[in-house]
Amino acid sequence: MSQTLDEPIAALPAPPSRRELRAALAPLAKPNTALTLGWLTADVLVWLSLTAAKASSTAWGWKLLAGLVAGVWTACLFIIGHDACHKPLTAHRKLNRVLGRIAFLPSPTPYRLWELGHNQAHHGFTNLRQRDGVWVPLSAAEYAELPSFRRALERVYRSGWRPGLYYAIKLWWKKLYFPRPDQGVGQRAAFAPDGALVTAFALVWLGALWAAATLAGTSTLQALLFGMVLPLLVWKYLMGFVIYVHRPEPNVAWCDDRVAWAASLPYLGATLHLQSPALDTLLHRILQHPAQHLGMTIPFYRLRGAAAASTTSPTAGAGAAAHLGLLLGCGSAMQAVQLSAAEVVSVSCARAQSQQCRGVGRVGWLDGGR
Repeated sequence: MSQTLDEPIAALPAPPSRRELRAALAPLAKPNTALTLGWLTADVLVWLSLTAAKASSTAWGWKLLAGLVAGVWTACLFIIGHDACHKPLTAHRKLNRVLGRIAFLPSPTPYRLWELGHNQAHHGFTNLRQRDGVWVPLSAAEYAELPSFRRALERVYRSGWRPGLYYAIKLWWKKLYFPRPDQGVGQRAAFAPDGALVTAFALVWLGALWAAATLAGTSTLQALLFGMVLPLLVWKYLMGFVIYVHRPEPNVAWCDDRVAWAASLPYLGATLHLQSPALDTLLHRILQHPAQHLGMTIPFYRLRGAAAASTTSPTAGAGAAAHLGLLLGCGSAMQAVQLSAAEVVSVSCARAQSQQCRGVGRVGWLDGGR
């Protein structure tokens, strides 16, 4: 059962090292190529079937439904690409890259730029302000110094389902698809092939919908709207929402000082563990993401087993088991995030760990939407 905000957090054993925690999760970090290929093939076939339906003579209401579901399956494919980028899906690095690029096509997400921003910046420096550039909190003073339109935009980004705008503009457009120099990346020769790949796929996708609708004698406008525009909008809003509810929360530490950041044990308390069984099942266990901050090599199809393994592993000892139970199981010692259709309530899953950054470099933050 989850705690309320006012309940005290139970005392924890001294935190084990990251090596001990990873050792406890090592049995789960085993790739399965056949299972990976099965998941990817199934998701690709579902996505293709849904996309083809939009160019058929089906009634527009069914096309609308197919477009919405295709957006969800775009997210499922992206999660497979996300894990391929982490390198846990197969034992072959080159195959991981190929599968990741295929899974990223419907997004469309350039593989190399995602790998740089996510693996190196986010996982390598989670919640260190100079390096992790996603949902960076603002102090009250920093927020007050923004122009009025920027303050309004920050409020929009942090309101309801509108984090999708944040992902579409701040991340996908500025950092991934057309990276700008002021984003710390810029265009480099190494990134060009992936940008060309996703652009070529988008053009083929567009042309195929147009041609299929023309041959079927159906509306090309409906085919493009429900077959491409709507799935991309659904995908971006799902992506923005999931990232947002994993990150901004007043009790999750963000640091300016690198020494204080390291002392705060960011791999234990820098992201939230969310509880929504239906959404978690639908989106390939993406809500179990905190486990991948301990070890990126845990594939999505084994994330659910991380909580059970955390309490039985003889490798890590009592301290590691307690902290893994806290991090992965949302047990009695931790705060949980409960998601439902009616409300989204963000509560820290690792408030005990985040205390270490307070007063020693932690950044005060302001959520413009609250």
